[in-house]
Amino acid sequence: MAVLKMKRMEIIALHKDTKNVIGLLQREGVVEITSGDASEAFLHANAQSSRSVYEEHRNAALSALKTLDEYSGFHTSMLDSYTGRTELTEEAFAEYKTQSADAIRMAGEIENLRTRIETETTALRYTRQMLDKYFPWEGLDIPMAYAGSKHTAAFIGSLPGEYSAASLAEAVSRAGSSGKNDPDVRIGEKDVPDAQPQDSGPAPLATETIIVSATREMTCAVILCHKSDEDKCRTALRALGFVLPADPTTHPPALRLGRYRDRIRAAEDTISDLKARIASYAPLRGELLFLIDYMSMKIERYDMLKNVLFSRRTVVIEGFCPEKHAARVKALLDKNVAAYVEIREPEEGEEVPVLLKNNAFVSPVEDVTASYSLPGPGEADPNPVMSFFYYLFFGMMLSDAAYGVLIVLAILYLLIFRKPEGLQRKNLLKFLYCGMSTILWGALFGSWFGNVVYVVSGTFFGHTVSLNPVWFDPVQNPLLLLIVSMALGFLHILAGMGIKFYTLWKNGHRGDAIMDVGFWWIVFAGILLILAAMVVPSMPVLQTVGMWVAIAGAVGLVATQGRSSPHIPGKIMGGIASLYSITGYFSDILSYSRLMALGLVTGIIASVVNTIGAIGGKSPLGVLIFIVVFLFGHSINIGINALGAYVHGNRLQYVEFFGKFYEGGGRPFKPFSMKMKHYKLKEDK
Repeated sequence: MAVLKMKRMEIIALHKDTKNVIGLLQREGVVEITSGDASEAFLHANAQSSRSVYEEHRNAALSALKTLDEYSGFHTSMLDSYTGRTELTEEAFAEYKTQSADAIRMAGEIENLRTRIETETTALRYTRQMLDKYFPWEGLDIPMAYAGSKHTAAFIGSLPGEYSAASLAEAVSRAGSSGKNDPDVRIGEKDVPDAQPQDSGPAPLATETIIVSATREMTCAVILCHKSDEDKCRTALRALGFVLPADPTTHPPALRLGRYRDRIRAAEDTISDLKARIASYAPLRGELLFLIDYMSMKIERYDMLKNVLFSRRTVVIEGFCPEKHAARVKALLDKNVAAYVEIREPEEGEEVPVLLKNNAFVSPVEDVTASYSLPGPGEADPNPVMSFFYYLFFGMMLSDAAYGVLIVLAILYLLIFRKPEGLQRKNLLKFLYCGMSTILWGALFGSWFGNVVYVVSGTFFGHTVSLNPVWFDPVQNPLLLLIVSMALGFLHILAGMGIKFYTLWKNGHRGDAIMDVGFWWIVFAGILLILAAMVVPSMPVLQTVGMWVAIAGAVGLVATQGRSSPHIPGKIMGGIASLYSITGYFSDILSYSRLMALGLVTGIIASVVNTIGAIGGKSPLGVLIFIVVFLFGHSINIGINALGAYVHGNRLQYVEFFGKFYEGGGRPFKPFSMKMKHYKLKEDK
C-alpha cells in the first residue's frame, strides 16, 4: 500500500568534498545516515568540541530571545503555535548566514544587559529592605548611636507593641520600681558595678520618653534618664523587651534614608535604561531566530558526523533513501562533487526504516498508527483502511451537527490564516475530517446543539419547531443505534481481516491467507445468512443454506488451524480449539457498543443543558440565564465528548482493529535534514 520502498545508499568522497556532500544531503532531507562499521582503515570522527561551541551559541541565542521578548513586550498566543515558518529565499538565507556573527555578539550583549539588570535588581531589593528597616527612625534628629551626655543616659531602640510617651514612661517606671537591679541582666554594657542595696523600698524611676514612631507591632523610642539610674533603666527596659538597633547610625537617620532613596532612584533609572536598551534590539529579533535555527543545523551536522567513516583521504557515508528519491540524489551528487555513489537493495535481515506516504485524506491518521507501532517487514500500511473508520467512528460518537460545524470552522480558520506545517497541519486535517463526519452523523440523528431549536422555539416564541433527523433519533430508538454500532464494528473487524488476507497473499503465503482468513469469512457468511433468515421469516431456505455454509467454514478451520502441530492428535485438537476464537470475535463486536453509548451521551447532555437553560422562562432574566447556561454547558459538553471520541476512537483501532492482523515493530525513517523551527527555504518552482 503506502509504505515507500527503501534503497541502501553508499557515498565515497574525498575529504575536501565532505562539507559539500553533507550540505547537499542536509538540504535534500531524504537520506537517513546510518553508523558505519569502524576498522583500522576507517574511523569515526570526534567532533564533540566543535559541537559544544555551536550548542553554546544556540543556548545563548535562546536565552537572549527569552530576555528580548520579556523586555520588548513581545507576547505569543496559543494560536501562534499553529503558525507556519517564515519562508526565505536562497539570497535571504545567505544574507542571514553572513550576519550570524553579528547575531552572536547581539545575543551576548543582551545577556550582559540582563546580567546587569539582575545585579541592579538585587541591589535595589537590598536597599529597599534597608530603607524599610530605618524608615521608622526618620523622625529622629539625633544619631541612633547617641548614648547620652555627662549627666544623662540615653537608650534608643524599639519595643514590641504600641506605646505613647506617657504610657511608656509609666511602664518603665513601674518595671524599674518592681524589678531588682540585677547586674547579670543588662543592655549593651557588661562591666557596670552592682548597685548598692537599699534599706527602704525602691524609689520611682524618673525618665523622659520620646516616641519616634509607633505602630501596633512596634514602637521606636528614645528614653532618657539620670546617669545614676542607667542600670536601673536598662533593667526595666530589658523587662519590657527593649531592643537596641543592630546597626545604629552615627548621624541622624534621615541622612542615611536620603542616601538609600538616592540609591533606589539611581538603580531604578539604571534598570529602566537597561531594559530600554534590550527592547531596542526588538527589530533584530528575526536574526536571533535565524541564529537558533542555524546553530541547530550545525549541531545536526556534527551529530551526523558521528556516523560517518573517515580514512586518510576519503569519507564514507552510508544510509537509506526512498527509492523514488535515490536517483535524484545520486544525480545531484554526481553533478556537484566527485563522489562514488552506490544504490542497492537492503541486505536480508537488515533493519530497514519505514516511511509512510499517503494522500491528504489518509496521512492525518498516520500518527495514530505510529503511536501504536509502524508496519513491520512485509506488512501493509493499515492507514488507508483505518482512516475511513476512524473519521466515521469519531463523528458517530460526537454526533452533534452544530458541534461539527464549530470544529470545522475553527480548523478552517487555522488552516487558512495560520498556515501550519508538518504534524500540526496533519492533526488539524484529521480533526477537520472528524468534524465533517460529526456534521453528517448529527444531521442523520437530528442533533443541532441537542434539541435547542425545539426548546428555544417553545420557550421564547410560544410554538415549537424541531429539526427532524434525516435517519432516526437515537434517544427514541437506542436499539437501532446499538445494531448500527455493532454492524459497523463487524465491518471494521472484517476490514482488518481483509488486510491480513492481503498481506499474506502479497508475501506469497496464499494457503495461509485462505486457511487463516478465508475459512473465517465463510463461517461469518453462514452466520449472516442465519440472521437474515430471522429477519425475513418468509425465506427459511436462508437458514438452511447459512447453517451448511457455517459448518463448511468450521470444518475448514478444524482441518487447518492445527497444522503447525507435528502430530495428528495435536492437529485435530488445535483445529477444534480454534473454533473457540469465535467468542473473541463476538466480544470484540460488543466493544463497539461504545459507539452507541457515547453518541447517546452527547445528545442527552446537550438536551439537558438546553432544558436547564430554559428554566428561567421567557423573561429578560430567563434569556440571560439561557445564554449563560447554553455557552457554559455546551462548551463543557463538546470538550469532554470530543476528548472521549478521540480516546475511544483510538482504542477501537488499537485493540479491535490492529489486533486482527497487525504486528508492527517498524523503525521510523529519520532523514538528515535542515530541522529549522522558525524559517524554511523557499521551494524551487
